[in-house]
Amino acid sequence: MMNYQMLLECHAAGTFITEGEARLLDLELDSQIASIKVSRTQGCVEVAPDHICHSAHVCKGSAWITCFASILDEIIPVEIGMKARGAKVFDELLRNGYLLSD
Repeated sequence: MMNYQMLLECHAAGTFITEGEARLLDLELDSQIASIKVSRTQGCVEVAPDHICHSAHVCKGSAWITCFASILDEIIPVEIGMKARGAKVFDELLRNGYLLSD
């Protein structure tokens, strides 16, 4: 399986992500969320290139993991009443000191 950054590059270039690929990526996202709790050197918290942010419909300067969650939310919407992946990622980034709040 390709890594999620390569898949997001392909998505930004117009390649369709299948539901099966998205389900595997959903598991990878859970792993990435867990990793930001234990290590501050994870690539998933680095700023994604502008074209990836644009493709994911998130603000320029967003982290790879934010783009990743946004694209998965688009491909496989969460059930009604469940927290979106993007919101989960935001909460974890905030909780672990990657984002500042007022």
